[in-house]
Amino acid sequence: MHILLLKSSRGREKKIMMGTEFSLIEGREKPVSRSDYDIFVIGGGPAGSTAAYLLAGFGHRVALLEKQKYPRHKVCGGCLSQKSVKFLDRVFSLPVPDLRQEDLIDFVGTTYALYIEGTRALAGDLAEPFYFTRRERYDAYLARRAGEAGADIYEDVEVVAVDRAGRTITTSEGDRCSAPIIIGADGIHSRVRRSLPGHIVDRKRWQENLGLALEVAIPREEVQALAEEGGSIRLDGDLAAPHLFLTACRWGYGWVFPNRDAIVVGLGGLIRKNGKGFRDRFGEFLKTLGLSAFTDRRPMASPLSFGNYIPTPACGGTLLVGDAGGFASPILGEGIFYAHRTAELAAHAVHRHITTGAPLAETYTRLLQHRLIPELRAEVTLRDLIHGCLDARMRIPIEVLMNRTGARVIDAVQGSRSFLGFRKDDSLHTAVW
Repeated sequence: MHILLLKSSRGREKKIMMGTEFSLIEGREKPVSRSDYDIFVIGGGPAGSTAAYLLAGFGHRVALLEKQKYPRHKVCGGCLSQKSVKFLDRVFSLPVPDLRQEDLIDFVGTTYALYIEGTRALAGDLAEPFYFTRRERYDAYLARRAGEAGADIYEDVEVVAVDRAGRTITTSEGDRCSAPIIIGADGIHSRVRRSLPGHIVDRKRWQENLGLALEVAIPREEVQALAEEGGSIRLDGDLAAPHLFLTACRWGYGWVFPNRDAIVVGLGGLIRKNGKGFRDRFGEFLKTLGLSAFTDRRPMASPLSFGNYIPTPACGGTLLVGDAGGFASPILGEGIFYAHRTAELAAHAVHRHITTGAPLAETYTRLLQHRLIPELRAEVTLRDLIHGCLDARMRIPIEVLMNRTGARVIDAVQGSRSFLGFRKDDSLHTAVW
């Protein structure tokens, strides 16, 4: 028996017993000997913190392991759509005034602009605003909330190996510990995902729908001082509106998102469609915006979920949530809401499994299939239509589509409509049971 001694963010040490054995009884796993935790949550972003917060609130013993120290940077536009804001209100009791009070809202976008091939195709006021957050603040706050709910938060603890069958994880220090349930919230490079059997993850589909995001934050005063008049696209003078650029790259888009003290310029698209010249394309994108003075700044880069969600991301006592399972918007790559929602579904599946014996993987998969997968599937269909037409230089049908359905597409992005026929739909926001 090996003992792992960890120190949680709340300052108390925890001894985790190693070598716990498991037996299969009546179709589900039960621990033969006691471990210190019911659930390990690997990864402390919005998905991991949401799962830990809910499960600790249900009364379960939860450890959340994050490989970095808070606050840590994440390549992300930081956009909080209305569906994310509604989630935070419903689950964390964080209405917009409280988000402001906690300094989690960095900027509010009340207008927007959408470009196709350098031409402004749509622009106007938003019925409901987009909010923008700073991920270093957002993620640290949510982890703190999980700790306050009763989860033990371990920072600077990297999980380097996962034994799914043995329900065991190994840290970078060489320590091994076990728990009946492991939730993989460890992002696009997930080690938990790599521990799952081959029939769970379609590796070819995963790679075909994997994107890359490049991003740089430029202080506002520098933009105002160094922006050039020669760019083919003129940003709004006050740099207050979120701008989207559909043809900034193939099968993806460029963005300029406002923050309080900076603008965030990014480019994201499918890797297989853009090849090795993606970084050069980012420089060209900056030039079109009149920002050639900043082409020497090395952008942050990160792989991006762009339609490669895993329909059945569970096996035995192991579940995937958020980017680890490829859950993000197939059109915009927005991941924050999908991180929260998949974590909520996973937490309820775990709670039902522990309290009633319901099969864990089947319960989680059923919730995903009912609550989320049809929406993602419909969004992939729309993504393929839009970028297929743009690839074929069929710009006019896309402009007609946007002009006729633009408001409904925005509603779908915000979460008040479904991408399935753009009908009104609240299933993204309702409680699980």
